[in-house]
Amino acid sequence: MDYLAGALRWGLIVGVLAFLVGFIGPTIWAPDANQGPLLGIFITGPLGFIAGAVLGIIFVALRPRRRW
Repeated sequence: MDYLAGALRWGLIVGVLAFLVGFIGPTIWAPDANQGPLLGIFITGPLGFIAGAVLGIIFVALRPRRRW
C-alpha cells in the first residue's frame, strides 16, 4: 500500500505541474494558436502523471524503512 500511495502522490504533483506548463505555456508563447492548451490536456498532463508515478515508486523503494 505504501508504493501505491507514493506513486499517486508523486504522480499527482508532477502531473499537475506538467499540465499547467503544457496548458499555460503555449497560451503565453503563441496566444493566437487556439489548439495550444490541448498540449497540456492530452500530452504533458498524462505523461507528467506517468513520470511522477514512476518517480514515486522509485522514491518509496529507496526510502529507508522505519523500525519501531
